[in-house]
Amino acid sequence: MNRKFSENTSLPLYQMNITNLVDVALTLVIILLMVAPLIEQGIDVRLPKSAPYKISVEKSIIITLAPKNRYYIGSKKVSLRQLYKILKSKKQQNPEISVIVKGDEKIYYQELIRVLNVVKKCDIKK
Repeated sequence: MNRKFSENTSLPLYQMNITNLVDVALTLVIILLMVAPLIEQGIDVRLPKSAPYKISVEKSIIITLAPKNRYYIGSKKVSLRQLYKILKSKKQQNPEISVIVKGDEKIYYQELIRVLNVVKKCDIKK
């Protein structure tokens, strides 16, 4: 029994195992995806320091803005014209009056601007 062995095999002697490389790469991708939303973007600004301004609620008028152009002073619904008249009379009674504006999350900025313009016309600074 004679067997002949040929030495012409074209198989590579070493094969590179890239399983560990793929594991590390996927782990890094997952970490990057988790950390990316946490990175805060923007311009770094140092705001000036000031003493907190204390507002007395007793001397304040609370205006609440609701969706669909609804305005309230306390729990009373008012129009912009009524708001102007009320603020003007309150300003004459107490020149140091202040206004607190509360707004629903669904209001448009334009509604807030309208109310602030009325407050400005009444010459209320706070």
